Amino acid sequence: MKQNKALQVLFDNRVVGTLALAANHKVVFQYDDSWLEQGFSISPFSLPLENQVFVPTKDYFDGLFGVFADSLPDHWGRLLLKRLLLAHEQNPDKLTVIDRLAIVGKSGMGALTYYP
Repeated sequence: MKQNKALQVLFDNRVVGTLALAANHKVVFQYDDSWLEQGFSISPFSLPLENQVFVPTKDYFDGLFGVFADSLPDHWGRLLLKRLLLAHEQNPDKLTVIDRLAIVGKSGMGALTYYP
């Protein structure tokens, strides 16, 4: 499976911003310019509506901001994904959180969707 380095984050088919895996393996986020003009903060305390690259300061939620971690499957969903990957001879331990969000795509909890 090809690893994803970045994802577009969408809300109601509008680009909110980009999640990317930085060189230090941290996941960073930046709002899209169009979202900065007409959007809103998707996480007011962690991700204020500002033109900057946001880097999580804590390692909660697998290094993601909570608003993105909420889209990931729970324990049961992760177990099912692990079984599916193993059945297709893929190593689930090689997946980054970016890969997991790419798999979630538009089927996750909440209003955000993720595209490579």
